Amino acid sequence: MAQRYFVGIDGGGTKTEVIVSDQNGQIIGNGLSGPTNLDSVVEAVSCANLLAAVEYALGTIDKSQSELYVYMGASGVDTDVEIARSTEVFGRALAHLPIKKFIVINDGFIALASGTDNPNSLILIGGTGSNCIGHNEHGQVAKAGGMGFLLADQGSGYYIGRQVLREAVKSFDGRRPKTMIEQLVCEYFKIPSIINLKEKVYNPPLSKDQIAQLSPLCSKAVEANDQVALMIFSHVVDELMLHTSTVIKRLDIQHTTFDCVCVGSVINLPYIKEQCFQRLQQEFPTCNLVFPQNPPVYGAVKLAKTLI
Repeated sequence: MAQRYFVGIDGGGTKTEVIVSDQNGQIIGNGLSGPTNLDSVVEAVSCANLLAAVEYALGTIDKSQSELYVYMGASGVDTDVEIARSTEVFGRALAHLPIKKFIVINDGFIALASGTDNPNSLILIGGTGSNCIGHNEHGQVAKAGGMGFLLADQGSGYYIGRQVLREAVKSFDGRRPKTMIEQLVCEYFKIPSIINLKEKVYNPPLSKDQIAQLSPLCSKAVEANDQVALMIFSHVVDELMLHTSTVIKRLDIQHTTFDCVCVGSVINLPYIKEQCFQRLQQEFPTCNLVFPQNPPVYGAVKLAKTLI
């Protein structure tokens, strides 16, 4: 009789994580590779990264005597068309494996599953990007954001990094009272003045991830009570709360007990975390805030077990 194994995949824009569980719930393998987001890298690279992580996680499992149930959370997968394309592309890359069922879904759902089993729940993601997605006990789904950095990502690390750059320039040319962000940006890029910033930003252009990596500069300025940095973080909290309240009201769960799972580097910054907690408790007293102990890939393997 074939042995059943459950494979959870978290396929993102910077890395791909895989874990494998046996029928007893024991984690028996894990793998890590580069990005699999089809909007970030070409299809061949996405597939090669996925295959490398999965094969490593499967290790010495006898594939001829195995059945695999695979659940993949993929970033940038929102519409039915995107889900169909990802399922076809990644399914083809793994076609040689003994897969009985293979599901691809938006990565927000696996992150949500890593934090709660409550049917009335949502997840607020505040990392490099930002979005909020949830479901209720009636099976309804609602989402806010998650349409990429040109259309959305308000309240994200990218959003903070972009504001850091703009406020540094405003401080330099006098459109804003002096902020220590100006000095921090100069130190970060090792330039004598903001007048030299253009060559660092445009030649070659900074990527979304590189811009998001500037967000700790704002956090450092907040710790020093810099008013411009505090203004940026205040706007971040407003945007994250707008994401959250929109999904809560669309799901109509504001009058029942529900979980709000919070993940991401931005949402875990002390100032952001404290302000979001206070705002949620004031506006939605029945909200239970959850900060998962396990990464989203554990939600994926949990969901894989439901495929039998």
